[in-house]
Amino acid sequence: MAGTKAQVMSARQAALLAREAGRILIAGCTAEPRAVLEAVRAEPDLWQDRVLTGAFIPGVNDSDFSAIGTGTRVETIFQTPGLLAGHGQVQHLPLHYSTFWRRLARPGVVDLVYMTVPPPRGDGTVGLGLAADFTPAPIAAGARLVGIVNPRMPDPPDGPRLPIARLAGLVEADAPLPELADGGSDPVFDAIAGHVTGLLREGDTLQLGLGKLQGAVLRRLAGDAPGGMAYHGGMISQAMGEAAGAFPRGITTGTALGDAGFYADVAGMAGLRFRPVGKTHALATLAACAAFVSVNSVLEVDLTGQANAEALGGRQISGQGGLVDFLRGARASDGGRAILALPATAAGGRKSRIVPRLEAGTPVTVARGDVDLVVTEYGVADLREAGLAERARRLAAIAAPAFRDGLERELA
Repeated sequence: MAGTKAQVMSARQAALLAREAGRILIAGCTAEPRAVLEAVRAEPDLWQDRVLTGAFIPGVNDSDFSAIGTGTRVETIFQTPGLLAGHGQVQHLPLHYSTFWRRLARPGVVDLVYMTVPPPRGDGTVGLGLAADFTPAPIAAGARLVGIVNPRMPDPPDGPRLPIARLAGLVEADAPLPELADGGSDPVFDAIAGHVTGLLREGDTLQLGLGKLQGAVLRRLAGDAPGGMAYHGGMISQAMGEAAGAFPRGITTGTALGDAGFYADVAGMAGLRFRPVGKTHALATLAACAAFVSVNSVLEVDLTGQANAEALGGRQISGQGGLVDFLRGARASDGGRAILALPATAAGGRKSRIVPRLEAGTPVTVARGDVDLVVTEYGVADLREAGLAERARRLAAIAAPAFRDGLERELA
């Protein structure tokens, strides 16, 4: 890294910079700064009474961050298996992506950012690699920055960049990036994807939540897609490698998650743009997208159309994410559609995900007024401009057959 103006330091030296910080943003997705975190795990007193914050993605950034350092507190918008299993101080922030972005963008909220970046270019700049989602907010607000330079992090040509001199330090670390398994084909999600793709039209701008649903829809579009589509979302997964040709108007995303082979291919993907949450989730941006179609998974939907996407059995297991930002953007877009998708059952078919009402204490992630259509493997319930009684009938009709009679009795 000759010629850079930022100081090259060890992971331990970089960790010591946090002694001058109050709140620290730990970048998520592929940008998780593992070298610095490992240095603090080995020497916990490097961090004493620090506050760590971030959007830690379940299944990807699953460390118990509350156990890193001494007296560490964590503020997170996603609960992860690692945080749930830990015994540290964890505060869940029930914030949408757009709201969390605005919080991080306020000067003085974040003092220091640790993030993994690709090697700097010869022009004296460094990119944000495959994770351009939240770090640009505290960067613009003046936070100090530490870049973990990993040669395995791709450097896409169309994404945010900053002068190397803007960083307080650079740490060299060659290590595998965090990955997210594709999960492969699933008959239930394949059936759901068939209904979803049947709702798409020529010229739509598509957004998909991360997980099995995204993979199933993208694999289907790889073989047969309406013409003239674009993709605009927060994340893309490995299946986008097959489906990129379905989006001739381009692919806009904040992050990319998959395996090492996918990461190697991403930088050369035609029409791919990486943008921060302040762009990908902004209502004005989404409203301006042509026929913006938002498709996201939830855990359960009740007969009024409201949905829970973040808790099971009264226990917070995830977060709100960008779900509601995208649903409201779809409803603000001319020709847009706000779609929720979910398997009809859980627990091996013993429990219906279409329920009479959400249980007391269950978070209402999605208000009934924010939904246009609900999809299960059994069909599509169009809730647009339908009264409550008609909504309930349409939702009961796409429940698993074994549960329909019980749901219909709730209508009597």
